[in-house]
Amino acid sequence: MNPSTSNTVFPPSYMPKLSEESCAVCGDQMKSSRLGCPACLSCMIFFRRSVIKNAEYRCPNNKDCPIFHEYRSSCRYCRFQKCFMSGMKSSAVVTRDKLGPRSPTQIHSDVPRNLMGPLAHLQQKIMEEHQEKTEKPMRRATVSDVNRMFKWSFNDAVEWASQFEPFLRLTNEQQKCVISEYGFAFFIIDQGVKSAKDWRSGYWILQNGTFFHVDYFQGLENISRETNEEKIKFHSDFVVHLETSIKRQVQILQTDEFEIAVLKTLLLFSSSFPKRNIFSECQDKIENFKNKCLEELMAYLMEKYPTSHETRFGKLILFIGDIRAAIKVVYNQTKVSDLFDTSKFDMFVRSFFLS
Repeated sequence: MNPSTSNTVFPPSYMPKLSEESCAVCGDQMKSSRLGCPACLSCMIFFRRSVIKNAEYRCPNNKDCPIFHEYRSSCRYCRFQKCFMSGMKSSAVVTRDKLGPRSPTQIHSDVPRNLMGPLAHLQQKIMEEHQEKTEKPMRRATVSDVNRMFKWSFNDAVEWASQFEPFLRLTNEQQKCVISEYGFAFFIIDQGVKSAKDWRSGYWILQNGTFFHVDYFQGLENISRETNEEKIKFHSDFVVHLETSIKRQVQILQTDEFEIAVLKTLLLFSSSFPKRNIFSECQDKIENFKNKCLEELMAYLMEKYPTSHETRFGKLILFIGDIRAAIKVVYNQTKVSDLFDTSKFDMFVRSFFLS
């Protein structure tokens, strides 16, 4: 995900390209080169914050600490030095950042007049990107597909959250805490939209077009009936839950890009991650975003569904509860399913499961 960014916050109208290029500092997934070298979001924010604070760190060892993804926060001195060695430039930290947080009045007025329009466009771009990468012919998903779809979901979740300044101002650990749940929401929602286009019963479609089926053995080559019966039942129950609570709801409601964008935005600012006070320092602004999101949704529904907008509004809000329940179901599946075997996921994906 490495498009250039503006000199303020990430503009909401572009869609990043999925990329395997690595951060020059820690080796994590690259986000941008705007600070002088390919870097992940975490290292970009660390460097920017360090420059703004004119930080003077001390190394507890010999100033030669290894800096890589899992332990990049273990020594801020060595990480900061590696940022410079990798090509990051203090001059690339924009003037507005150096001024620090805005006053409360400015923050309140910073909610855009058209909040959801650009995000609806971003949702459309995400789905188009996934469509371009659809596997043909259609086949049963493997653990490698699940790993890749989590990677897409976490990257897309980071990109979406980065449209909002409150997220960008969180610490690295806070951001990871948010994305560790928010990425699951993207995993479920985007697959639900994809699955809703397939009216065959028993199929749950991943973003890349591979599938889970209520019958564990559907599409499985070299079938061995020695698979643990309990795992087979867990798999079947898992697919049934997603199909009935997510896929069927999307089919019934026929949700469009605008409504999906609203659901994703509301989930960001009303998450149930363990540290619920993560956005406490900018709670007023968060409430402004949520209220603006709901206002634009109601206005949109009044125009598109003049005789049933109130009912549809309520159904969409209630759908958030179904998505949250599905997040827990997917997480529980990682403890029992061979297709969700986290030990076979790459380090980038596993890091969010460990947050």
